[in-house]
Amino acid sequence: MKITLNILILLLTFCVQGQISESWNLDIDSYTHNSSNYASKFPPIETAKFSNGDFVVLSQNGSLARFKNSGTIIWKKEIETCAQQRVIIDSNNDIILSCGTEITKFDTNGQIIWNKDYSDIFSKKYLTFDAITSDNENLYVAGHFFHSKFICQLGIDKNGGVLWKTKFKQKVDYEFSFLPPKQIVVFNEKIYILAHHYTKSNSFIYSSNLNGKKRADSWFYFKIKRLKPFDNSLFALGHLNSLKDKIGFGKIEENLSLSNVSEFELPRNYDYEKAILYWATTPPTKEEFDKKYITSYDINDFEFLSSHNLLIVGNSYGKPLILNLGLNNGINWSVDNLDKRYFKFNNKYTNHYYVLHSIKKSENDYLISGISEEQDDQEDMFVNYINLFVRKIKMEK
Repeated sequence: MKITLNILILLLTFCVQGQISESWNLDIDSYTHNSSNYASKFPPIETAKFSNGDFVVLSQNGSLARFKNSGTIIWKKEIETCAQQRVIIDSNNDIILSCGTEITKFDTNGQIIWNKDYSDIFSKKYLTFDAITSDNENLYVAGHFFHSKFICQLGIDKNGGVLWKTKFKQKVDYEFSFLPPKQIVVFNEKIYILAHHYTKSNSFIYSSNLNGKKRADSWFYFKIKRLKPFDNSLFALGHLNSLKDKIGFGKIEENLSLSNVSEFELPRNYDYEKAILYWATTPPTKEEFDKKYITSYDINDFEFLSSHNLLIVGNSYGKPLILNLGLNNGINWSVDNLDKRYFKFNNKYTNHYYVLHSIKKSENDYLISGISEEQDDQEDMFVNYINLFVRKIKMEK
């Protein structure tokens, strides 16, 4: 009996390179989709944490669920789906959900407290909210106007009333090159908004006071993917170039300058000089190139293991990526083994896209959300099989 139990534990818990182990995996949604860039274009799944350690998870498929730290779902409800959506927990443990221009507040049982549409707040139409955060009892929102360089900000009270509104024009090249907000953070009595280009290696950070005034901005030739406060400072992590083979990490100063920037080179799959000589005589097919030569990383989120150590999640050319980065000694270890638990097809016509989207501290362990996307051209080239999940991992000592 004891041997059988041990075998079951080994089957239920996967270990990677002896560095991390999985405590549990929770399947949030499984469905099909017909968009080829669904997983990479919009955040597929987001989590937020209650003060008692429970979590709420919002999926792009239109579900909102609360679950325990043990992975047990407390309740789950279907909600309206939309392209741009965000979820947070405010200081009263209420759930705040944004969807397009609407914001909804739910109580801890998933019942609606209020729902408001803010589409008429500005004279400029085609507004969408991109990022939300809260501080004390107030809510702060950042969004953009379609086909416009303008970004908007709103301050909202606990009842949904607008405290203030503002909009400002970005210093970008032309009308359709706007950078939509990716994140909004309240830190040290200031509001910080991060915006970056979808493909280019540049970013903007905007700051204001809690009334949306005294605005400042700074441009970086550095695709910042995430801002995160730690030990009374605000830090930035992202890609230093468009090849996405270098990680940049630095501290955001009060004047929006980036200090103490560290650069870390990610491992490549090939030697440039040897590859160029080989390609001159024997050019690879697209399939060979993708499998043998490309190493394209997407860094999506991170947590501090300590003041000098980060745990980073993302994907490595369609494979889930977990990276342990020492700020003093570089990459300690990385994991990009392809997780096959959701695979429906496995032949040369199958494309798999697997990405870890977010990471959050959960007591002494870490909660990771992600998406597995699969397409088989022999069956139907327009059908993508989607699985959204949340899993808990622990660091091995």
